[in-house]
Amino acid sequence: MKLSPLKTAGAPPFNTRYGEDAQARERLDDDHLLALIRFRDPSAAMTDPRLCEVALQQLDETANAEFWISPWPVRTGVTHGVGYADNGDVLFLQLRLDEYAGDALQPLTAIAYRRLFAAAHTLGYTHFLRIWNYFPDINQEWAGLERYRGFCAGRHQAVMAELAERETQLPAACALGTLPADPFSSAGGLHLYALAAREPGLQIENPRQVSAFHYPHQYGYRSPSFSRAVLKAWSEHVYHLYISGTASIVGHTSQHTDLMAQLGETLLNLETLLIHANRSAPLPLRLELLKIYCRPDIDPAPLRERIIQAFGPAVSMLFLHADICRRELLIEIEGLAVGIAQ
Repeated sequence: MKLSPLKTAGAPPFNTRYGEDAQARERLDDDHLLALIRFRDPSAAMTDPRLCEVALQQLDETANAEFWISPWPVRTGVTHGVGYADNGDVLFLQLRLDEYAGDALQPLTAIAYRRLFAAAHTLGYTHFLRIWNYFPDINQEWAGLERYRGFCAGRHQAVMAELAERETQLPAACALGTLPADPFSSAGGLHLYALAAREPGLQIENPRQVSAFHYPHQYGYRSPSFSRAVLKAWSEHVYHLYISGTASIVGHTSQHTDLMAQLGETLLNLETLLIHANRSAPLPLRLELLKIYCRPDIDPAPLRERIIQAFGPAVSMLFLHADICRRELLIEIEGLAVGIAQ
């Protein structure tokens, strides 16, 4: 199946790049800034809906911020307790909720997703392309339930109530454990940010993996509700592929205990997903950005070298400390691939 473009012409509604955090102040004065994602301890209050501070530490000394730049001015505001920025074609949203109790993550997640959906609908953006999820102590258990599984149950509840075509309209996503792992610190709580559009993208699955929506019950009594990637036609000239957090999983089973072996399997999954997505895109899709989440005390240098061998030196990379959603996994990679007519 080939994805039809939504428009006959035009530039992408935003471009994404990694850069230095020192550029943040200058960029926040620019009304073409759609979002600025910084990786640091978040401020106590959200003073600008475009400024998204994620409680993760970077692993190396290169880029440490992510800039979403619009070709035209954006508007900002808050609705349903959700901060947003939009330019008429694309919507950025973010929401942070404090955990009021150790067992509150499941209902809190359902509340957060309902707010996201309500905000997007109010603003006229009914199709989520990508959602990022961060919260502390992701692998810890509370009252016998792993926090990640509690999060999945809350998300599943909200998605089942929102999406009529639940298996074909799932956004791309990731869920990572923030550091330091203290849900009641200023860096704690549940933090979501998302990308939504007025028209849908195309859900892409990886033929090497079982759809996360169909994981067996050994991974939790409610399945993770996300797609492996979403392909979005912004025009007949521009396509984006939003790639979910990808790890060393084949079928539904984690593979390998060695870091580099896990990396190799993860890169093969990314390559397979990219090949599969290219069958639905009339333009060749090429990886532009990768965000690599690693457990602490991992040297990024050999990882960077191996990724360059796989995808070439033109791919921009950002390495971050994070806990992965399965205890045995050491690394997870998400990405953005772009197809642009020459």
